[in-house]
Amino acid sequence: MKHHTTTIATSMEAAATSSSCSSSAPTPSPSDQSSLATSSSTTTATPTSTTTTIDDITVGTTRDGTNGAAAEAVTIDRRGECSAICKWTVQNFPRVKARALWSKYFEVGGYDCRLLIYPKGDSQALPGYISIYLQIMDPRGTSSSKWDCFASYRLSIFNPLDDSKTIHRDSWHRFSSKKKSHGWCDFTPASTVFDSKLGYLFNNDCVLITADILILNESVSFIRDNSSSTSNNEVQSGVSLSISSNSVVVGPVSDVLSGKFTWKVHNFSLFKEMIKTQKIMSQVFPAGECNLRISVYQSSVNGTDYLSMCLESKDTEKTSVSDRSCWCLFRMSVLNQKAGGSNHVHRDSYGRFAADNKSGDNTSLGWNDYMKMADFVGAESGFLVDDTAVFSTSFHVIKEFSSFSKNGGLNGGRIGGGARKSDGHMGKFTWRIENFTRLKDLLKKRKITGLCIKSRRFQIGNRDCRLIVYPRGMQHCL
Repeated sequence: MKHHTTTIATSMEAAATSSSCSSSAPTPSPSDQSSLATSSSTTTATPTSTTTTIDDITVGTTRDGTNGAAAEAVTIDRRGECSAICKWTVQNFPRVKARALWSKYFEVGGYDCRLLIYPKGDSQALPGYISIYLQIMDPRGTSSSKWDCFASYRLSIFNPLDDSKTIHRDSWHRFSSKKKSHGWCDFTPASTVFDSKLGYLFNNDCVLITADILILNESVSFIRDNSSSTSNNEVQSGVSLSISSNSVVVGPVSDVLSGKFTWKVHNFSLFKEMIKTQKIMSQVFPAGECNLRISVYQSSVNGTDYLSMCLESKDTEKTSVSDRSCWCLFRMSVLNQKAGGSNHVHRDSYGRFAADNKSGDNTSLGWNDYMKMADFVGAESGFLVDDTAVFSTSFHVIKEFSSFSKNGGLNGGRIGGGARKSDGHMGKFTWRIENFTRLKDLLKKRKITGLCIKSRRFQIGNRDCRLIVYPRGMQHCL
């Protein structure tokens, strides 16, 4: 792969006022690192990270080169269309008076990227810490307000005196028009960088900040089985991310009870090392009251490397309804791309997904040992062709209604209603499943036995309770 380097000399860009860097309160977010929950047929491990998401950093266009700063240089080392290393040298760093600095824009994978640093920390940082973020803006060549892209990245503060002391942190994130910035509010103590004896400052108090960025080249398609439309819209990463009603949507759509989501990764080898410690994840798609997505990573099971795959619930919007969940029967597949090939790999599972982990339900279900990596990447296997891998999931969500009453009085109920609390020791919980026959037919067709459906939680006498139904009878569990 060819490498080439571009150097950009610019004046320092600084935030005009503190209000121009306002953000929603950033806290360490588990939303992109959810752990796999246990089920009868799934396993429970996934990579973790401790980054901060800032949903709405707005940095003004005012340029200020007078706040104790001289000039900056941004050097871009490109390693293909979707991979680059940005090296940002900031002079007079200890004497910068501006609250925030940001680099010149540089392009990776068709997206405009830049680095953002708060030398004295942002509003969420611990006292005395430096905050650093990667910001990815709208894709070039599109005016759409709806876009997203997945990126794996490493941010570093380089130590030219001793490279082993370079401070670096790794993470991954799906950037979007609503979540353009991701990074660390507590990247490192400022005293470490400002101490001239430690080697981070060089050539008249310069500091070198680097970003190693990988952009996922992907396309998706979504078909909802219960839609009158049968068109199959495909969304190309880096081009137009305009989403139609029968394709990937932003919020949960409760009437999408059955469908198939297909995710093509067109530069898988670029992430082959990354998935050993992190994961790649698809866009979300609607399933009942939840939004789900596919996550792929690599695990070692009994000394053998496996491709791991799971289905995750992702809460994409803030809502007053905190008990959203759906019970889902799903099949995850890795598709064989050989001409006329039918040697696809399928695995079936089921469980109740929750919009978050507060209810005690699953936020992630899948397999650490989905298939051996050697089988997946084999040159003749047909699963990885022209650096493209195809993952898919088909799902069926039950349509349910639940209500809870205590002492003969109705205490609450709604379509998709969740747990209801009672301060007494008597009550009545009603649970109606409307598409039960179709579920039984699916189970019979796929020869799935031992399956049980668990209701949402309800509470009597301060005890959490559920109803459990076996669609094919208890005898199939033996």
